[in-house]
Amino acid sequence: MKILILESIAATPHLETSGEIAIREKKKGNDVTFCWIGYNLPWNDWELNWFYKLLGGSYEKKLISFCNLLEKNKIRVDNVKEEVSELKIKKWTQNFKGDLRHLKKYEYDNTNLGTSVASSLISKFKNINFDTKYEINKVRRLLHSSALVYERAKNKIIEIRPDKIFTFNNRFATTYPIICAAKKFNVIINVHERGSDMNKFEIYPNDAHDINIIKKSINRYWNTNKDKSKIIKAKRFFLNKVSGKSLSKNNIINFTNKQIKDCLPDLPNNKRIVTFYSSRDYEKASLVNQEFDQKKAFLNLKKVISKFKDIHLVVRVHPTLQENKSDDDEEWLKFNDKDTTIVQSNEKVDSYSLMFKSNIVITYTSSIIVEATYFDKPSISLGHFWWSGRNIAEEPENNYQLKKMLDKNYKFKKKNKRSCLQIANYFLNYGIKYKYYSPITINKGKFLGKILTWKSSLIIIVERYIDKILKIKK
Repeated sequence: MKILILESIAATPHLETSGEIAIREKKKGNDVTFCWIGYNLPWNDWELNWFYKLLGGSYEKKLISFCNLLEKNKIRVDNVKEEVSELKIKKWTQNFKGDLRHLKKYEYDNTNLGTSVASSLISKFKNINFDTKYEINKVRRLLHSSALVYERAKNKIIEIRPDKIFTFNNRFATTYPIICAAKKFNVIINVHERGSDMNKFEIYPNDAHDINIIKKSINRYWNTNKDKSKIIKAKRFFLNKVSGKSLSKNNIINFTNKQIKDCLPDLPNNKRIVTFYSSRDYEKASLVNQEFDQKKAFLNLKKVISKFKDIHLVVRVHPTLQENKSDDDEEWLKFNDKDTTIVQSNEKVDSYSLMFKSNIVITYTSSIIVEATYFDKPSISLGHFWWSGRNIAEEPENNYQLKKMLDKNYKFKKKNKRSCLQIANYFLNYGIKYKYYSPITINKGKFLGKILTWKSSLIIIVERYIDKILKIKK
């Protein structure tokens, strides 16, 4: 079988993961070619900032070392920089003059490259309302980069005629075009991403964010896990999250570690507490070909709740890891009134104490809905996500059903805790253990025994000096 690995993002561990896949496929007896097509792009959301470049930082340095290691392991490296005709691309990029909505529908060669450009911009700047007109030059340069990657991918597919292609996470401006090119020629495409912890990676068919694929994976990992203590471990997962124990080994970021245990906002004693846990809008809005509208769902919820005089609504804005507030707070604070309490992203309010205090927990795409159900809290899910249809929360189909569920006399049906345990098991175990890459931290490791870095000697010296100063201060 002919395997083609096309990459355009050189960050760790993603580039090293492609090397891991290349060696694994080679050892299976497949004909493997690695090709870097992320060179000389006008701009992309993964490139090094100007300061690091000024100090001599360069992904090219890392790529040279990486490709040398592949060649030593008999992996064919195709570094031919055959440029495509850019006249068509330039005309296409200059023709774009629209807003974010138009960008998401902007097509090149009958392929919707604009949607991944929008995804990258939303993700990079953490802004679901990214102003394309104000940043039109940046938008056009990223469109140009996206089309270049698409044309280069097409050329390599025509030249090599692979049976299967591997590449990184498909939601970015310079990776989604590779998937589009593969589909153009009906080539099987696999996408790699991080696994459940830094020692693992995962491979997905077509889309790393496909809700239906994740649902199937949850079942598969449960059914294939023969560990007799898997239920105990899954239960411990929920207990650890509520207690605030470190989850640093896993790729699950602990957003509650700066919160004060049992800290609650001032809430009325004579009303039922309904808490809505928000998600970071930009994280979901940046996914390619998936529609999320949390604010619309919340506005509808607030309208329905306004009909109940015995409910006080609380919004727990998704916590931030920094001391400063997140960009989300300003939007959510608009809903603050006598019947609604907004808990801002950097407030020390304990998310889990608030969950236990609440009479009903509601989310759109926040995974705390699974934890709420595990701890027997009445829960309502307003969005379609990977827990949907698993009898984890009530899922109203219309306002009539939602209003009925919010009534104080409504009897919440008993939910499936086994589904909660299956999800916990998935987050603890999904992925394939590395053989040739050894992680040191989440963004640093050794590939075939060597640390591959974009850093110059000057950057390394400066970093060591700073570390030394910090240790002295401690």
